[in-house]
Amino acid sequence: MRISRLLVGLLFWLTSITAFASIHSSPVLTNAEKLLETSPTQSLEISNRFLAQRRLTTGANRSHVNNDTDRSIRTPLHTVYAYLISARAYAYLDQPVEAKAALQKAYQVVDEYDLKHVQVQVLLTEASLIWHLDRDSTRALATLDAAQKAIEALPENSLNGQESRFKSALLRANILAATSDSDTVLVAYENARSQLNSDPQDLRDKVEFQLSLGGFLLDQKQHESALTELLSAFWIASENEYTALIAGANMKLARLYNQQGALNQALEHANQAAAFFEHYSLSRRLSASQRLLATIYEQQARYNFALVHYFNALEIEQALGRLQPLAQVHLAIARTYYQLEHFPLSDRYIQDALRLVGSLPNSPLTTQAMLLQGRIHLALSQPKQAEEEIRTALERAEAEKDFQTMTMAHHALSKALESQGKYQAALMMQRDYEKLRAQQLQSERQQQADTFKQQQRVVERQLQMDELQRQLDSAHQEQLHLQKVNYFLLGSLGVLVAIVYLRHRAAVMRQGELEELRDDFYTHPRTGLRNLRMLNAKLPRSLEKSNANFEQWYLNDMIHQPLSDRLRFAMFDVAFLKALFLRLGYQRAQDIERQLGDYLSERVTQSGRLYHFADTLFIYIETNWEQDTQPDALAHFVQSLIADFVSHYQSSQAHTMSEGDSSPALTPQVAIGLAEYPFLPRAYTSINDQELIEILLTATHQASDLAQQTGESHWVHFSAINTAPAASFVNTNLRHACLKGIDSGLVKVKSSANDLLNWQKDHESDKKPASVIDDHSNKSV
Repeated sequence: MRISRLLVGLLFWLTSITAFASIHSSPVLTNAEKLLETSPTQSLEISNRFLAQRRLTTGANRSHVNNDTDRSIRTPLHTVYAYLISARAYAYLDQPVEAKAALQKAYQVVDEYDLKHVQVQVLLTEASLIWHLDRDSTRALATLDAAQKAIEALPENSLNGQESRFKSALLRANILAATSDSDTVLVAYENARSQLNSDPQDLRDKVEFQLSLGGFLLDQKQHESALTELLSAFWIASENEYTALIAGANMKLARLYNQQGALNQALEHANQAAAFFEHYSLSRRLSASQRLLATIYEQQARYNFALVHYFNALEIEQALGRLQPLAQVHLAIARTYYQLEHFPLSDRYIQDALRLVGSLPNSPLTTQAMLLQGRIHLALSQPKQAEEEIRTALERAEAEKDFQTMTMAHHALSKALESQGKYQAALMMQRDYEKLRAQQLQSERQQQADTFKQQQRVVERQLQMDELQRQLDSAHQEQLHLQKVNYFLLGSLGVLVAIVYLRHRAAVMRQGELEELRDDFYTHPRTGLRNLRMLNAKLPRSLEKSNANFEQWYLNDMIHQPLSDRLRFAMFDVAFLKALFLRLGYQRAQDIERQLGDYLSERVTQSGRLYHFADTLFIYIETNWEQDTQPDALAHFVQSLIADFVSHYQSSQAHTMSEGDSSPALTPQVAIGLAEYPFLPRAYTSINDQELIEILLTATHQASDLAQQTGESHWVHFSAINTAPAASFVNTNLRHACLKGIDSGLVKVKSSANDLLNWQKDHESDKKPASVIDDHSNKSV
């Protein structure tokens, strides 16, 4: 765990103090910047030599000279960059005092020559040094805030503005990654992502961002997301030959594969990183890579290989003189010898580790070293001494809330107590160990479940990629085949395209014509309502559906009453349409009829259907009505439709017509014939659609005569009595049958003016010489 944290810190340091590219820097300083990643010592020598051998010029306008033609002088701007490079190089070499001194000199030059346009980079360098040398997140964030204000003061077209914004955002995210919660850190990284340069030619910033984000996700155990970021960074860095960033990606991938148990892949990446660090003599990072390699070998139980790499790291750290890494290496060697059961050697190195951590107050390494020492003494059959050391380690682990060390300490202390015959105390310690172990197993199972879900998504994604690759290969083969035949088909292709285009155009035109013909066929040409053809097509199916419901109810297959499926018909004759064309002319009459059709379409609800039956005749069909509904309700509804239209039309014409014009007088008079289906209550299917229309025509004719006599709207309703026999209406003239039924009482007639009905006058043509017809021809209802 300590090694992984150190590796994270090293990579964050690399990504956060990467040299700021600047058009103001001379070629010498540009070369020194590039060497920071691979040879900080050489970079320091170049920058110091630049400062020592060149004379600072204070001539007019020399602070913004961009070229390097005169190699005997240096401008104030170049001087600032040289000091910044020296500060970073000293920081790479773990010389904090010299780094801060160089930074202070840079500040002095900025203040003396008022170089506000480079103050941003000086502030960013200071924030980076504060964080990575002093680990003071508060001061580092405060310095970043000052840098952010300086960035906002830069001109919008500043060449270094976007680069500085990204560096500031990335450094802030890296600091928050070690000090804040996960949600805050992810927001900070997203902010840094938004500041990335969109230039595809320079992808270094993107690689640095992905390495930082991947390291954070790796610490959060989000292995799938971390793998995505790190692999992307690795391949981009490889394609662009960013050697230092490749090494950083290798270290992180080695850690990730090590945590996931893919030890062979972890070894491959760790060896590549170690080879790079060894080639460039980067001792500090080489030590970290050696310790990572040793850790991987230790997990493979290849302890001899692990010792080789631990001793390599020990030699490097002894030369560097760093106490913390040196104590870690001694502790790791002691642990490895313990695994090999070389207890004396393990005890020797653990003593060295304890001596080193004595100079490091409150170091967690002390707890781990004391626990390992107790386990060594336990293995050497010194249980009493082992008990004291393990108890001390347990107390420190509880204070540090190191649950992994606490678990190991409980287990070891249980064995030490058992060796001394303290079985009750040993049992209590074992129970505590079991509880902690159960908690760890639960946590591990949860992590395994999360890992399984991540792997499942990866597998699904890989399967999709494989399928896409297969489709791509198939498409590629097909493309090659098509390329072979394209030359042969090139001449005929134009003709084929022309033919297809013409046929498609013709098909589209025919389809449009068909739609227009269908509309014309089923639509009345003047009112736009459904016409007689549509009625003949729809009405039989509606009657068949009603008949089927009646039959099911009659056979007890339906519980509800069939009356809810009955149809109510109203045929009405609009009086003002009869002489409309003769009175007003073609254009005016056609406009009125179109307005009437539109108005009726808007007023008729979904429960009703309206058809333009003939020139002045309309049929309205309504479904789902109650048995006790009176026919005058439907008649009044139809009358209100016509009356409202006439009123609406007259009012609209009064507003639009100029003075002196006359509006056509439209009368709301309407004659309505009413009937229901089924017409015969005891013989549902005896009357078909054409016979029903014949009944409606008979009723409407009589209502029209009444309207002509009185000059008002009238309605006539026909309905058969419940006991009316079907034989009286089958295979006969329906008009004749209705007249006969009225006279014999089989057909009931309701009307708006019953006293004016006279069947003799209106139906002379329907009479036959039969005596039974003559007897009833003079009767009126």
